[in-house]
Amino acid sequence: MSANSQQTSSPTASEHGGHESESAEELEHPGLDVLSLSRAVRKRRAEYTRKRNIRVKIGTWNVASISGTEKDIGKWFVQGEGVSEKLSGSKFAPGEGPDSIEGKTAPFHCSPEEVDLYVLGLQEIVDVSSPAEALRPYADPAPSKRWKEAVHKALPKGYKLVSEIQLIGLLLLIYASPAIDESISSVSSTSVGTGLMGYMGNKGAVATRLVLGETTRLVFVNSHLAAGSDKNSVERRNWDSSQIVQRTRFEPIESDIGASDESGDAIGDEDFIFWFGDLNYRLDDIPGEDVRQVLARHTVNAYDKARQAKQAAAHDQESNTDSDEDKPHPSALEEEDTNPVTDEEIDPHNDPASLQTTISSLLPHDQLRLQQRKGTAFHKGWREGHISFLPTYKYDVGSVATFDSSEKYRGPSWCDRILYRTRRDKLKHEQLDQEAAEARKRDEEMKARGLDKAVADDNVLFEYDPDTDGAQSGEEYISDEDQGEEYAASIASHESQDAIHLDHYLSHQGILSSDHKPIDAIFTLTFDAVNPQLKAKVHQEVARELDKAENEARPGLTVVVDRYGNEKHGDKDPNAVDLGDVAFHLPVHRSLTIANTSGTSATFSFADRHSDTEKPKWLDLHVTRSAESTSHDGEAIASSTGNRTLHPGEVANVDITARVHDIEHVRLLNMRKVKLEEILVLHVDSGRDHFISVFGNWLPTSFGFSVDELTCMPEEGARTLAKSDVPHPSCADKSPEVRLSAPRELFRLTEAVSELTERAVAEWSMTNGESEEHKAPWTREPSGASWPFQPDTWTLQDPQDRAAQLVLVYEALDTNGSLTSVFAPEVPSLHRLEILSETLLTFLNSLRDGIVTASVWQDMEQQMIAREKSRAPPLNWEETQAWVLENLAYSPAHSVSFTFVTFMLARIANEVAPMPSTAPRPSSSSSKHGKTQESSNESADKQSEPAELKSPTPASAAAFISGGTFRRKNRSTSTSTTTTTDPVATKPSAVRRQAVETALSSIFARVLISATASIPSKEKERRASEERRRAIIEPFLKMIGVDDRGPSGGR
Repeated sequence: MSANSQQTSSPTASEHGGHESESAEELEHPGLDVLSLSRAVRKRRAEYTRKRNIRVKIGTWNVASISGTEKDIGKWFVQGEGVSEKLSGSKFAPGEGPDSIEGKTAPFHCSPEEVDLYVLGLQEIVDVSSPAEALRPYADPAPSKRWKEAVHKALPKGYKLVSEIQLIGLLLLIYASPAIDESISSVSSTSVGTGLMGYMGNKGAVATRLVLGETTRLVFVNSHLAAGSDKNSVERRNWDSSQIVQRTRFEPIESDIGASDESGDAIGDEDFIFWFGDLNYRLDDIPGEDVRQVLARHTVNAYDKARQAKQAAAHDQESNTDSDEDKPHPSALEEEDTNPVTDEEIDPHNDPASLQTTISSLLPHDQLRLQQRKGTAFHKGWREGHISFLPTYKYDVGSVATFDSSEKYRGPSWCDRILYRTRRDKLKHEQLDQEAAEARKRDEEMKARGLDKAVADDNVLFEYDPDTDGAQSGEEYISDEDQGEEYAASIASHESQDAIHLDHYLSHQGILSSDHKPIDAIFTLTFDAVNPQLKAKVHQEVARELDKAENEARPGLTVVVDRYGNEKHGDKDPNAVDLGDVAFHLPVHRSLTIANTSGTSATFSFADRHSDTEKPKWLDLHVTRSAESTSHDGEAIASSTGNRTLHPGEVANVDITARVHDIEHVRLLNMRKVKLEEILVLHVDSGRDHFISVFGNWLPTSFGFSVDELTCMPEEGARTLAKSDVPHPSCADKSPEVRLSAPRELFRLTEAVSELTERAVAEWSMTNGESEEHKAPWTREPSGASWPFQPDTWTLQDPQDRAAQLVLVYEALDTNGSLTSVFAPEVPSLHRLEILSETLLTFLNSLRDGIVTASVWQDMEQQMIAREKSRAPPLNWEETQAWVLENLAYSPAHSVSFTFVTFMLARIANEVAPMPSTAPRPSSSSSKHGKTQESSNESADKQSEPAELKSPTPASAAAFISGGTFRRKNRSTSTSTTTTTDPVATKPSAVRRQAVETALSSIFARVLISATASIPSKEKERRASEERRRAIIEPFLKMIGVDDRGPSGGR
């Protein structure tokens, strides 16, 4: 194969297929796997690639859906016939064939067998203006079959069809010679419709991407853009081309390791691209009639003269009344006998009467070149060969050079084009664009600072040239011919430095079967192709080297478990982490030391231990680089899930934090169904994994039990269950008289909260004023009514301080210690109250059955719904209290627990929102009776009070409920006042009290009723259910005069 490519520099790997970039660090110590092996082989690409030249012939033709045009395909596309010396714009030397052009391109000879790739783009193989074809849901295979048979018959033997794709009237065929057929891979074809509605296939493009020699990507685009010569048509053609670029997507390229390269699936990722077809760009700012006139002297020939004479005679017979002054017919222009210059020595580019000069004068009006200069289409590095042939459109079918004589009388234009671009062209254009943008930015900055005027003054003072003084300020006129020569020279200079060479670019004027003339171009490409034998040899060498490197430089880590002084070593595994005693919510810290003791960098990570969402998370890992280690890249290690790298000699510390806080996990630990055990997997990339055992001793807690189980809790607290054979509290050995009436922990918490509320309110009023900045937390908006159970009302907001105080309270609760003495003396009552309030909510949430069980609440809610449906009058608060306690009477423990909580809430409400005493006085008899009953009740209370600090007993519970805890006021004397408006309800204090009662009821409705109770999914029903939950708690807060002995009356 011979090709005059004039190649002076070879393309780099990054330009032709070398899109992957591997750093030296990645290949320094690769493991023996497919990925690292492929990267190492690719790194030695230069050893198994060799320069190779191929010749590509591209032809494009709009066949105007005329039948029989396929018969001419072999003449012009394969044999190169139909080229007219006279109408080519250049001259042939004596003895040269029609394919040899002199002038800007050296004589070129090429036999059909010397072409490696034949690429044929056809347009309008069917009538795209027909609705039946444009709206057909599939492409008719019959026309493409005829064309494939004609091309296959015309090509030399051995050529194989590599790709074919059709979009209605568009057809793209690619044939490869036997010499390169085996080196073609990753063939992918696609189509983009831009016709009707922007998506139909009557206009658009078909494209094919293929890879040559495993390195070089070639893209071929055959397009048919929008027709028309007006401005809107130009903009539509620009839009069509942009849509084709944006929407063209090829299949990912499969690499030699089976992975897909996503970067090579769009236009712009290729090494060479060829865009051809009927682009439909016309001539601007010059009438079609003027174009005909300037070309008429070059297009007259004997064949067309005879044909036009017949047409003129027939026309005269039809109409003899036409005047000589009518619009001139094209044949009349062609009757002028204007003989071109016959001097063979004159260069056509310097001959003002030559066809080449005429063409050069028309090309500046070409819309495609105008759009390229404006940067609106085909401007990003696209190139085109030197045009030395007549316009390719539009001709009378059957004529050599007779332009359109139909009614539409279309002006001649170069509609059919072949453009091309290399990766280097695209990168160079992007670089120039960036430089131009930076220059514009500098100019704008200079103008903003006023420096442009100073520069202009300097030019006047110091750049005066007397030789040019008086010359015109306008730019020197450059003729179109000179511009054409400069354009051609620049292309020739560019080609001499590129991996692509345009051998010829011409039209076949002698092909008469369509109104378009076909054109073709031959390119010689130089690229790096893979030699399979050399690559196999390199592959074997790399595999041996990697195997050796893997054995010698495998990363390794040493793990050391740091010990604490209180740990008991004994016979335990020295590589295990002993957490010791672990209590509820108490963080326990241990540490590991990881050292890289190998000779290479080691990347490690801890495997995710919580892929199973049902498994609770109680271990947290935090990895930090040791202070003695110096990071090579300044990396900060601060995670347990991501990969971290230690260089040889570096050390990392791992902080292990154990904290059990999930209630379900707590219940399983209390019941001894699970243990505090975990296996940490330290994964080392390309190294040995380490398995580290972590275990601890669980300390039972009172959180997570049921109400009945808590009533059987040992007096020393839940912590003593660790020494018991039974994992949970048991009342089997206790008589009903000894069994507690309610959980001891709940009683202690509610009593402590009540007392601290009184103390905190009193201390605040004594130490703080009533100014806005010293406003009490229970009066602050918007959540003050929910104090002290709403987090945003707390004055102690530091999470670490709160966590430390909570752990102390949990410990006291589980060991039956004092809830007030656990705090340091300097901790104010307000902070103590907030800590105990949070503990109370956590405790109530942890109850397995809730104070109001799911079954009891379901029955109560059904009764409330039935009362609502029957439209019965609502119960007053006293009747509601009685009804609630009646439903809870089945279980004294639940009933007393409910009373503890609601009594505490009533005391809190009286402290933060007291109500003035405005109730009418009862009669003397009733007052006397009330005093007598109160005295007897107080006596009963005192007799039932336990010896220890307010610990609940069966007797005290009975006295608390039935002995007058919720005393009802004699309502016989207040009958006449029930219909009058209560003046208290209109006072701000009443409004404040109501807000507090509602807020506290809403909070505790969520924790007193079992979490297992069903909640409606619909929003309206859910709100109604929440209102019912609140309604069973709020009546117990509507009391006046509640003190440590119980309520003394009500409204």
